[in-house]
Amino acid sequence: MVSLLAGALVKSSYKWGFFVFGVVAFFFVAWIIVVEGRSHARALGGDINKTYTICGLWTVGLYFLYPIAWGVSEGGNVISPDSEAIFYGILDFLTRPVFGALLIWCYRKIDIARVGLNTREPGPIVSEKAATSATNGTAAEHQAEPATTA
Repeated sequence: MVSLLAGALVKSSYKWGFFVFGVVAFFFVAWIIVVEGRSHARALGGDINKTYTICGLWTVGLYFLYPIAWGVSEGGNVISPDSEAIFYGILDFLTRPVFGALLIWCYRKIDIARVGLNTREPGPIVSEKAATSATNGTAAEHQAEPATTA
């Protein structure tokens, strides 16, 4: 994306060099998402693989449209600036908030501990020291001492 931005700011035909660099870099990222990432998701189970595939294809599919938007706007001046803004606005909306909602919706039935994330149960935050003291029956020994000033 930064390469496409740099290409948009260059006034000469060298802008297409930035475009090519950005597209080649994107193909590398797409390969990682589609091939390598899916193999890791497959190892975590069918439901995680399905979620990863849906969200990964959504992301890669929409990000393929960004170079097209650049080519018809900044690159070739085929569409007007208003159309360009609408094109990018729709892409940005679909790749950020819609993707986030899709990800949350797909993960709603998956235990997040299976993907390596740990959370705590809702409730008051208790320090580890106080929790250990409470289980040993010596909570009174570990009362907070008042702060002293020097």
